[in-house]
Amino acid sequence: MADVDYEPDPLLFPSQAWFAAYEEEINGDEEYADVSEGWGVDFNGHFVFEMTEMPVDELDVEAMPDYLQEELDTYLDETDDRGYVGHAFCGLEDGKCTGAYLVESPGEVDEGFLLSATTENWKALLEQEMGVIDGLMGGDFELDGDMQKILQYSDAAVKLTELAGEPDHEFADEKYAN
Repeated sequence: MADVDYEPDPLLFPSQAWFAAYEEEINGDEEYADVSEGWGVDFNGHFVFEMTEMPVDELDVEAMPDYLQEELDTYLDETDDRGYVGHAFCGLEDGKCTGAYLVESPGEVDEGFLLSATTENWKALLEQEMGVIDGLMGGDFELDGDMQKILQYSDAAVKLTELAGEPDHEFADEKYAN
């Protein structure tokens, strides 16, 4: 995980600082600890979050802080079919988050689940306009992993979604739009 030595306020999503704050939210929430007890025990409960169709070409990159420019350069890949794509790791085991951070490639971490959606759908999730279970059922999110486990721990999935909206945040693509 990259060290986060800056504290932008509000946090920019997606950024290392936002994921560090998300990890703190998860680990500080007793309800999440209760409803996710057993998650990731005897199976890999770690997630990679994949954000597709990131509007990088519509950003005023020069106006961004240096750390965010560096994160764009390091953690985004341009694809032919899904535009710019970024990934983050979220380690989850038995009621705790063992780490949340941007990754260059999903292959560098060992995940049990890959949750993928467009930038717009991730933003709707953070703004509490869409729940993850509804997003999965409606096809707004795609899951590579055991859907039965997600449904078994649906209260934990809902709480993770709620906690994602907790850090005071702005969306980098909106703040730095051309």
